[in-house]
Amino acid sequence: MNIDSLPNLVGTWRLASYEARALSGETRYPLGHNVVGQLFYDAAGNMSAHVMRVDRPTFASNDLGSGTDAEVRAAFEGHVSYFGTYTVDPSARTVLHRVRGASYPNWIGHDQIRYYRIDGPRLVLSSPPILDRGESLEYILTWEQT
Repeated sequence: MNIDSLPNLVGTWRLASYEARALSGETRYPLGHNVVGQLFYDAAGNMSAHVMRVDRPTFASNDLGSGTDAEVRAAFEGHVSYFGTYTVDPSARTVLHRVRGASYPNWIGHDQIRYYRIDGPRLVLSSPPILDRGESLEYILTWEQT
């Protein structure tokens, strides 16, 4: 494969938008409109992705391991992250994330495929349908290089 045909994903990307689309076409904002995120790809094939609500409530205690069940649930539901390695398939316009660690443990040891589109200075990644609360949603994340 010609290296010049690969998209330049290497670098640090800042989240510009995070949406989910239902099969009906309805657009949703699973973490609300007030989200931040960072996506990192290096030249050695490592990656990490983090997305979170900015307004997650803090724990009443400053003890990391002493959150209430409700506090821990809100923290978990307001943050998605994973890391691992990646490969790009320019003919399929996909990037394959091989997950080594994740906030959602079911992803660990499994691949996450993302369709990519370079739109000027933006990288748009979308997922195949992912099951969330019994509904299949396509997630669309738009990133800007920092």
